[in-house]
Amino acid sequence: MGSAYRKGWFGADADSAAVPTLDAAAQQRTAESQGAEAAYIPYVPAETDENTPRDMVEAHDYYLTPRAQHPNAQNKKLFTKSITRIFAFDAFHLVEDLLTQPLLAIAGSEAGSLWHTTELHARARSPKKLVVVEGGAHMDFYDVPQYVKRAVDEAVPFFEEHLAGE
Repeated sequence: MGSAYRKGWFGADADSAAVPTLDAAAQQRTAESQGAEAAYIPYVPAETDENTPRDMVEAHDYYLTPRAQHPNAQNKKLFTKSITRIFAFDAFHLVEDLLTQPLLAIAGSEAGSLWHTTELHARARSPKKLVVVEGGAHMDFYDVPQYVKRAVDEAVPFFEEHLAGE
């Protein structure tokens, strides 16, 4: 999650691209300390257009429509606290040394987030398997039957091999 915010959804942005957002968070934090209202930002795009990455369009469809929307999910996060913590979060820090469990990494070939999966797989030293499902995007693995089935079909034998008792 942190790397997607720091490097952009596709992982192509320079680290310096994060500076304007971090500056805005710092300015907002200062304003709040002087009595300004807290600022919130959406978790997924509230609106999409032709420039919105496919995965974000699908996230909008998943989280903000009856497909999976929950009445308590307000699609907002506190800007000053959430952004700085997300930017600082690194899910892969020390993965080479701390991930000792077997790893099954599954992603769609069309997922903008595929680079996270391939990076994790490349860095992991534990027994591992990478499955890239042709045509799948990030959200497809949440509830699109053909992609969920493919993930389960990969997971069952992997878990049977690596999690079964002696």
